[in-house]
Amino acid sequence: MSKKNEFKILIFIMALIITFGLAMGGNYLHARYNIENPLLAQIKDLPGVESITIEKKDDLYLLQVSLGKVDNLQEEYKQLDELVRDKLGQEKYQILVEGSDSRELDLVYYQIQPIVYQALANNEFVWMQEQIKLVADKEGLEYKIFIDQEHVYLQFTHGDQNQYYIMDRNSSKGDTA
Repeated sequence: MSKKNEFKILIFIMALIITFGLAMGGNYLHARYNIENPLLAQIKDLPGVESITIEKKDDLYLLQVSLGKVDNLQEEYKQLDELVRDKLGQEKYQILVEGSDSRELDLVYYQIQPIVYQALANNEFVWMQEQIKLVADKEGLEYKIFIDQEHVYLQFTHGDQNQYYIMDRNSSKGDTA
């Protein structure tokens, strides 16, 4: 091969690398400044939100949202979900909601998990509420349960500690929070 052909191949490879780098950089900047930052700002403006982080893994955005005390977890989650869906589209994200870090409330949740999953499997939500009420009364907790076509929302409060759990009703994806 002549030096002239080697030079042309080298130029072609360098142009290909530069083009690929510019495309990747442009994609990153678009995602960061046209999608993620405006979404973060909108979510931070919601009254119940204390903090949020967004992480992108492959084509999935993982949003971790920390809520302060809220009156209705279902309404808060639906507001979050609507904002995120409008910005990211369907099936490109997962929202994880958390409250204050409370070992005591987590232990109560672990205690009621069999109740929740049995109710989900058999659509026995009245029975679930009765069983959770027994546990919450015994532990001295305030609780609220909300149910819609997609999720079961549980929120527990003990003093200034709040914990939130959102279970998906329609698939085997497991907890979303």
